[in-house]
Amino acid sequence: MTRILIFSPYALWESHTIYEETIAKSCLAHGATVEYLLCDGLLPECDLHWDSKTASPRPFDLCRRCQNEAKTSLNNLDFPYRWLGDFVSQAERAAAFAWAQGVPPAEFRQASFAGNPLGEWVLSSVISYFRQYPPDITDWHVVNVHRGFLFSAALVATGITKYLQANAIDSALLFNGRQSITRVALEIFRQNGIRVLTHERAEFQRGHLNVKPNAHCMSLEPFKAIWAAWAEVPLNRDALAATLKWLIQRRYGANLAWIPFNTSFTRDSALRTRLNLSRNKRLWALFTSSTDETAGDPLWRGPYESQAAWVRDVVQWVARRDDVELVIKVHPNLGGNDYIGKAVDELRIYQEMKGTLPANVRIVLPEDAVNAYSLADEADVGLTFGSTIGLEMAMLGKPVLLASRALYECGSKILTLRSQEALSRMLEECLQSTADREIQREAFRLAHYYFASELPFPAVTVLGLYKMKLNYAHRDDLGPGKDGSLDRICNFLIGGRPLFDCPTEEERLRTTADEDAFFEVLARSPEYLKSVRYERTLRLKKLCLSGKQLLRRLPFGIGDWLLDLGRSQWYALLERIENGEIAPPQDRDSRRSKPRAGLIER
Repeated sequence: MTRILIFSPYALWESHTIYEETIAKSCLAHGATVEYLLCDGLLPECDLHWDSKTASPRPFDLCRRCQNEAKTSLNNLDFPYRWLGDFVSQAERAAAFAWAQGVPPAEFRQASFAGNPLGEWVLSSVISYFRQYPPDITDWHVVNVHRGFLFSAALVATGITKYLQANAIDSALLFNGRQSITRVALEIFRQNGIRVLTHERAEFQRGHLNVKPNAHCMSLEPFKAIWAAWAEVPLNRDALAATLKWLIQRRYGANLAWIPFNTSFTRDSALRTRLNLSRNKRLWALFTSSTDETAGDPLWRGPYESQAAWVRDVVQWVARRDDVELVIKVHPNLGGNDYIGKAVDELRIYQEMKGTLPANVRIVLPEDAVNAYSLADEADVGLTFGSTIGLEMAMLGKPVLLASRALYECGSKILTLRSQEALSRMLEECLQSTADREIQREAFRLAHYYFASELPFPAVTVLGLYKMKLNYAHRDDLGPGKDGSLDRICNFLIGGRPLFDCPTEEERLRTTADEDAFFEVLARSPEYLKSVRYERTLRLKKLCLSGKQLLRRLPFGIGDWLLDLGRSQWYALLERIENGEIAPPQDRDSRRSKPRAGLIER
């Protein structure tokens, strides 16, 4: 019988543990045994607290609350569990502490413990903790936190290694796999030849789950394998319509899996006038990324370690030209939001740059009222450091230069920068590049096949960013044949079967006829990205915001109580509106080819 371990150190994040619970129950129903490994307050630092989220010190009772939640939850679920501390002796704790305290700050990034590069594995979390890259090792608080993460990583590496020495397991499930101790767990599992699946909230589709086999949640490697198998398989009508629907939803901020970074699309016919741009020169739009999640990760490093250095080089090149104008759109997430604070250091770079720009360059800061999609529509070429809007511009058929790593780097039509020395040559190539249907065709395939790797997860309903609801009563409801996505996950964890299908012979032989007809209709439909449905949703959201403000003025917390009471119904209404069918611009009543159930055509 297959034995599965779930390493679940973050019990307070119920919006993630609810997926672990569901997968665990399904694995039991599929015939496996499951055990949890939990954190018992052993760690001085973890990702439950980042200063950048709260702008306050780590709560003194955080570990106690998390451990109590873990114990209560697992007792209610009736799963067997062990505590991480059971596998780390006092002597080992002391050795880990002494090691972390003895690492000089200048060597944090290269720090190694028992042969494991823990400095590299925790760096991502330290960066996110402060929204600062590189971390300021002259600041005593940054140094203390960094040591805390190194200490925690050493404890987790020791505990999981000893657990595996005492317990034979076949596979493991864990959250994220990128952040500090989850990254340590992922790497220790892989070192021991254990099949591992990481999970995270979906990046692009609400109600789906991001799962990666033997890789962390932001790894590009699993999609490379999918793209290698499917890149030459044309999309059918259903797939094209679904992908266009996603593109339209993105522009209107609908059906998002995470908080919206851009304001919803509004056509801005006066954009060039407002930014004092010429109508006789080519316009390039450079979209920066919010890089604190990937900075410092060798798997995400492109030719430039620093995004700002790339931007400066582009500005310097453009300054010597009189036939092109450049608008730099700074990623709105750098300005902070309800979830996380400002990336102060990175934001300052662009604020200072604004006062020294050449005459043919503009910069748009997060607080400036310029919509990213309006800029993308107006621009002739897009330049990105990995932002998803690069893929969206390519879906419009526009040339895109990618200067770092991104899911769309696999595309042969994307101008991907491989070295700093090649930048000038590739910018020259951008001057000659024009909109092209083959760019659009490939971009639609990239988008569709990537989104297909985010599994629909109907067993859990997403009511809000942090509020989920189970859609089943008993684990038998999750057994074989009951849920296609859970079948795939369980087949991987239990039997090592691939998560995703390869194309059939029939799919390999599919022609581009559907694609050709689809893109021909788009070319004749200037308003194909407009949606009356989503414009109605935007008006409804604005009305709701006004109502919320009025309700919150009611005394004694009555308004908040009423808001909580109606929140689930409100989200359900929005979901019905946002997920309604959008008729593609081609003939709406035409027969559609039936997709094969499986990886792609869903």
